[in-house]
Amino acid sequence: MDFSIGPEDVAAGILQELWNDVGCQVSKLVSETKDVVVEKKSFQEFSRSISELNVLLSTIDTRKVEAARGSQPTKATLEALITHLKRACHIIQHHKSRSRLQLLLNSHKMLLQMQDVAKDIAHDISFLQLVNLDIALNSKTKMEQIINNLSRMELRSASATDFIASEITNSISQNSHNRENAQKLLEKIAEATGAKMSVSMVREELALLKQEKEELELQKKQADALHISQLMQLLYSTEIIAREHDTETSTNHHQYHPFDSFLCPLCNTIMTDPVAISCGHSFERTAIQELLRQGGKHCPKCKQEITSSDLTPNLTLRSTIEEWNKKDMELKFQAAVRGIKSNDHDRKKEALEDLQYLMENPQYAVRVAEEGLTLTFIAILKDNGLDYKAALKCLYYLAKFNDGQKDAIIEAGAVRRIVKLIYKGGEESDAISVLLELSKKEILREKIGNAKDCIQLLVSLLQKNNPDVSEKAQHVLQNLSSNTHFVVKMAEAGHFQPFVSRFNQGPQETRALMAAALIKMQLKENSIKDLKDRQFIHNLIQMLSSSFPASKSACLKSIKKLLAYPRMVKRLLEVCDTIPHMLSVISYVGSDPYLKQETAETLALLIGASKHLEFQKYQGLQELQSEHNVSLLLQYVANDDDETKIQFMHLLVELSCRSETARDIIRNDNDAITHLFSSLRSDKPSVRRWAMKLIYCISEGHPGGVPVPHSSAKETAINTLAEILTSSPDIEERSIAAGIISQLPSDDAIIDEILHKSEALKAIHEVICSMDEENSGNMVPVSTGSSLLENALAALLRYTEPTKPELQRQLSKLELYPSLVRVLSRGTSLAKQRTAILLAQLSRSNSHFVSDSSTMAKQAKYSLSFHLMKWCWSASSEDRGSCPVHGDACSPRDTFCLVKADAVKPLVRSLSETESGVAEAAIMALETLLTDHSTLSNAAAAIVESQGLVAILQVLEKGTLSAKTKALDLFQKILTHSKISDPIFNRSERILIQLLQDDELRKKAALVLRQMNVIPDQSSYF
Repeated sequence: MDFSIGPEDVAAGILQELWNDVGCQVSKLVSETKDVVVEKKSFQEFSRSISELNVLLSTIDTRKVEAARGSQPTKATLEALITHLKRACHIIQHHKSRSRLQLLLNSHKMLLQMQDVAKDIAHDISFLQLVNLDIALNSKTKMEQIINNLSRMELRSASATDFIASEITNSISQNSHNRENAQKLLEKIAEATGAKMSVSMVREELALLKQEKEELELQKKQADALHISQLMQLLYSTEIIAREHDTETSTNHHQYHPFDSFLCPLCNTIMTDPVAISCGHSFERTAIQELLRQGGKHCPKCKQEITSSDLTPNLTLRSTIEEWNKKDMELKFQAAVRGIKSNDHDRKKEALEDLQYLMENPQYAVRVAEEGLTLTFIAILKDNGLDYKAALKCLYYLAKFNDGQKDAIIEAGAVRRIVKLIYKGGEESDAISVLLELSKKEILREKIGNAKDCIQLLVSLLQKNNPDVSEKAQHVLQNLSSNTHFVVKMAEAGHFQPFVSRFNQGPQETRALMAAALIKMQLKENSIKDLKDRQFIHNLIQMLSSSFPASKSACLKSIKKLLAYPRMVKRLLEVCDTIPHMLSVISYVGSDPYLKQETAETLALLIGASKHLEFQKYQGLQELQSEHNVSLLLQYVANDDDETKIQFMHLLVELSCRSETARDIIRNDNDAITHLFSSLRSDKPSVRRWAMKLIYCISEGHPGGVPVPHSSAKETAINTLAEILTSSPDIEERSIAAGIISQLPSDDAIIDEILHKSEALKAIHEVICSMDEENSGNMVPVSTGSSLLENALAALLRYTEPTKPELQRQLSKLELYPSLVRVLSRGTSLAKQRTAILLAQLSRSNSHFVSDSSTMAKQAKYSLSFHLMKWCWSASSEDRGSCPVHGDACSPRDTFCLVKADAVKPLVRSLSETESGVAEAAIMALETLLTDHSTLSNAAAAIVESQGLVAILQVLEKGTLSAKTKALDLFQKILTHSKISDPIFNRSERILIQLLQDDELRKKAALVLRQMNVIPDQSSYF
């Protein structure tokens, strides 16, 4: 028989010994938990799981464990398990050996320690993999249950225990000595620990506390020793037993009132830098220094003379105070944790106040997180009865000192809660501080930015008068600005700086998305300050070179939106690439037709928003006027697509209105002109309208007038215009047609003949007469018809030119003169000017007829009162009396006379008009009465009788230089052939003397004054 022992047998023996030790430690732990005096319920749960473990382990064969896991891993695990079981026993024994007061105060800490040990034990057991052994199924199930219970065990102190602990803490913190309150508290302590309040209990407690205090003093833990002294003082204050009056008690009495020794006698605050003076008493350094500076020479405490100004740091006292402060903070923290978890509203409120100051220390912020109070703080934000400001402070320190808690704060809905709080007028600075700390963690920014109304709120806070709030809001927005969606939200709320920065830094795809978003935004003037960033505009324009049509379209729509603001127009023109890139889109063969239309529309708006002088200032505008580019645009006017035609004609209208160069290029392109006139016959009104606008634009004010097509196309073109003027239901079309007719070349007899045969004059007549109100005879201005009337009058000028007798005779057959005269009273300034010119031309033509008539009777003396004058020419007039100025010479039907047409007074009233050359035109008309020497006196008298001199003097006072020049000539003629009253003479003298100061008018004024005998013939003015 071989009795030799191998290594395997030794290893097995060691494992069996460890296994037995585990069983012993488990049994011991079960025994220790049985007589715990506080938190029995929590310990019963722990004890039950340990007892079940003990039973189960006794049924398992060690060899199976070794075979399954190996010798060394099993040995290491069993050793760890034994260590954790011993630790659990030690924790329980330590707390059982202490006084009941200490046990209650530290119950929360003990439970947390036991909870950690339970998890360690569960981990060790699971590491043994006992459930994988060949054991009974019910044993495996039981093992899994034990592991699960221990790993998830939450040992929480009862609310009653927390409340008593909080009372103990408050009592010693407030240094309360009330016997009745102390006895009531002691009764609660006894009840909570299963004891009976008695002298022996108090004596036992004091003995235990005294022993603990002595041990702490030996270990030089002065702060903890002071805390024990406070507990002893609490027991003595019950007066159940008398205080000991031995030397030790007498010597250390101050320790029962630690604040007395810590307080500076001068400033009555706890010292932070205590220093001793020559007598040995200690004071706060700054306080004693101030006393010495003021001349103090005696100790405030003992009144001894201070023999030296040297101050000795009291390091021992300082260390003791610091230790006591730490202990005091710890007590406050424990009380605050219990208070915040309680259901008592007042305790919660007090605990919250303490926590917000304690958490300024990072270690307490970390411990608060470990206590799981995050959700509690967020819930307080919803509770109007609690201090939400303190809760915000606590959340701020949680986020600042514990990065891992930021996720929990976000997940609990803190952001939305904070936003609501600020909207309701809550504390802004602390709330924004929380958001700022949270936003520093990149992975959380999306949830912050997506919180409802968060970004809008932050943007609104930028305008706050509080710099702290606005600066913090700015930093939060800056942290969120890495997200494109968020910077768009910021811009929508009116904050464009991040939008511009993100746009400048982003790729083409991002810019396309942002440009599309910009289109929908409401812009304000203060937004333009950021958007006019030169780099932003450059990058926006560069999108036109993208290969994606959607990107180009978004760019164009964004530009159109920006063009509503003059500063943006200037910036777009300053960027040299703007117009060339647009022209590239137009010229590129592969561009989508719709994109070309959109580009033309945008370019038209840009040109329309620019000023005339800017065409010579900006390179892009200069390039646009080149023959190549204008011809390129004209090609699209000939396009078969109507919408393309419209947009490019619009563009050319804006261009030619501001550029004479472009206008001349269009005028010289015969094919383009032919196509424009052919477009007048389009069945689409908008095509006709833009074609006419372009024709009018290149013709207005040009010496050559309208560039009509050659040969037969000319007649078709003019007849088409006449037809539009006659038949179109659209007032704007008719107005433009009349304007073009007014610009037709005046020296073309063929055009005169075509007009004579057309219905154009009839249409003009209808326009002018339609402005009369039938019943009252007053002019009725029509908002959309003013320009139609003005252009109709301009077209009518062709029919009154003295060199066109056929057209004049055609005009004389219409009952038009009364309506023309009424325009002088009721029309716009431009209508009045053109009417006055018309009347001047008519009057000038007929004055030749009157002066050449050899059959004219001798002029009757002027005796009629002009305020009774009636029409002398009207198709409806039956009374054809003699004209006071011309007699019977202007009686024939086809003659026109200003006097008999009652046009003199309206013309005189028109002299008060200072706009659009009305006064000059009226003077020109009145002058036609003074061209016949034989009727000068009567004509002058007619003007004077109509208050003409007063009106002329008004022109000399307030009129333009041109009007004053003409008015002086008219005044001089009237003065020569008519006598003026003294008041008029005196006023005219004063006005004319003033005009002597004007270099341009001095000589004319001097001539009139000489004629009035005011200055001599040999005056220096000549």
